[in-house]
Amino acid sequence: MSTNETYNMMNYSLTYSIKFAVLLALQIPSILVSLIIFIYFGYNRTGLIRDHNHSILLLLLINFVQVISDLPMPMSFFRLDGIVQPATSAYCTWWIWYEFSLNTTNGLLMAWISIERHLLIFHRNFIQNISIWKRRLLRIVPLVFCSFWGPFYYTLTVIISPMCTNERYFDRLLCGMPCHLLTNWGTFDLFFDVIFPVLAIFVFNLALLIRVIHQKLITTGRIQNNWRHQRKMAFQLGIISFVYLAVWIPLSIAQLGQIYIDSTFLLIQSDTFNFLVYIVPLVLPMVCLMSMPELIKKLKTFIFRQHHGIIISFNNQSVQQNNKIYPLRMIPIAQY
Repeated sequence: MSTNETYNMMNYSLTYSIKFAVLLALQIPSILVSLIIFIYFGYNRTGLIRDHNHSILLLLLINFVQVISDLPMPMSFFRLDGIVQPATSAYCTWWIWYEFSLNTTNGLLMAWISIERHLLIFHRNFIQNISIWKRRLLRIVPLVFCSFWGPFYYTLTVIISPMCTNERYFDRLLCGMPCHLLTNWGTFDLFFDVIFPVLAIFVFNLALLIRVIHQKLITTGRIQNNWRHQRKMAFQLGIISFVYLAVWIPLSIAQLGQIYIDSTFLLIQSDTFNFLVYIVPLVLPMVCLMSMPELIKKLKTFIFRQHHGIIISFNNQSVQQNNKIYPLRMIPIAQY
């Protein structure tokens, strides 16, 4: 083995180790924050779980499932220095189907949440005037579609795979890309499951930001106070969407460039883009927590209360020790 090959192997090994360490360092706080948010909503379900929070909760739930069940597979790949284990075709098929389904579900949910928040803020009267069953359908049907479209589509293209035969590479992430991405099914997949959600999230968030700023400038007094809640909803959506867009916009541009410009377009950066996809579900709970000031306030109160209680208990023990009456010891006269 040449010196150059040895250096490349060491470089890849170091890169894999760093990626594994980053994912592991983010996975633990991500799980803890998700559990805190679920507990908070569970104890305050009557006041918090309104129509506009159902979608966020579903997104967090699917995101939590991805963190605890899907991310261990790429983490194992990085921990083993780029080796798929177990090295079987069935495992590769499961990995691709599961990861693609979850990523697509999260993207479609983010797109629907962007549309839903826009309707709730600027077309609230229309929603309130329609019948209850139509309102329920408007809330439930998109969530059901977003949740089941990904698993259904990738069952057809990855598991059944009638259009091509997959080849497995046990030294590549996801055992290599599925073969349907090189067919017309892959083009549809790119535009409907990746480009469309990204565009919807970007357009509706930008429109929401412009309209909220405009509304803030033209409203005053009591009407302005009513808009504080709407601005909180817009802020929550904006900060969550930013994480998704920051990763998926560059990845979408790279994939479009490789199809329509050059097959090597941003190819060197593709490993980085693919790795950043795993960061999205890890940081999403922390970002959601940042958009929940009421929960942050309760956490600070709880932490400071516990800290204050520990200090008081420690001080009381110190005072008792200082005030303790120790018995006199008889000292023999011979010591004098």
